[in-house]
Amino acid sequence: MTVVPKYLTHYPNMDSELPFHIKVNHLVNGFESHRHDYLEFSYVIEGHGSETINGVKHLMLPGTFTLVMPYQFHEIHSDPGTPLQLFNCNFGIHLYSPSEQLPGIEWNLAEANLPSFVQVDDSEEQRRFQTLLGELRTEYSGTEPWRHSLIKAKLTEVLVRFDRLRRSKQSDRQEIAVAHAYDRKKPRGSVWKVIQYIHSHYRDDLTLTGLAERFGFSVPYLSELFKRAVGQNFVTFVHEVRIRQACGLLISTEMSVLEIAMETGYGSYNTFARIFRESKGMTPAAFRKSHVLQPSELDLSITTK
Repeated sequence: MTVVPKYLTHYPNMDSELPFHIKVNHLVNGFESHRHDYLEFSYVIEGHGSETINGVKHLMLPGTFTLVMPYQFHEIHSDPGTPLQLFNCNFGIHLYSPSEQLPGIEWNLAEANLPSFVQVDDSEEQRRFQTLLGELRTEYSGTEPWRHSLIKAKLTEVLVRFDRLRRSKQSDRQEIAVAHAYDRKKPRGSVWKVIQYIHSHYRDDLTLTGLAERFGFSVPYLSELFKRAVGQNFVTFVHEVRIRQACGLLISTEMSVLEIAMETGYGSYNTFARIFRESKGMTPAAFRKSHVLQPSELDLSITTK
């Protein structure tokens, strides 16, 4: 009997002004195969095991940093007697604005010859990662002024350090072999460029026909690639991206619901309200009311005289 991997759609604090969550997990038996539509990284503190991402396996040892892109199937195994203890972080792509370059985020790792993981061997560098991740976790759990700004800055530094390190090891034949193995498992033609485009241009009038023409696919083939890559049809996927953006705007701005509907690519309030209710089980106004931030949760952007 074939086991269908879980499709996870939520993580703590996802529908907030800061779609970010970090914790330390203890995995005695690993974690079953799953995928999700948000970004995830892990850093092993203790224990031994392995992780398989889209059919490609790598070891997990103290100092292993792994970045999992949206929609990738992955599972973790802990070796008997050596349970894994690791930092685990989830964050939404929309944490950064569409115009910002996310350090370390390569939608098509194979084309860049970049692996999804790196082994941090240097003891000083290991301490640097653990200290930075510990600070990130402490900041996430706190209520200090400028909390959101500092979390984003520290997250960016983590991703930069990861990307620098894996690029410095790019000549390592084993890691390049991993990237090539991943490439062989990907469908011909990169649907990831289309997915990235949608995340950056969700405000536009997006159609399957228009994207197929832009990226050189036939419409039926692109439709099939979408189903294989993200497990959803094109229309459902676009709505999901837009509603995620709308949730952030409802929580973090005073824009009217109509303005948010226009900002997220919907041509009318009625369409936006219907799709939002189908997705979240409530109206946009009710969602905003249920997620009103307390003063302690807000970054202080004005200095008190």
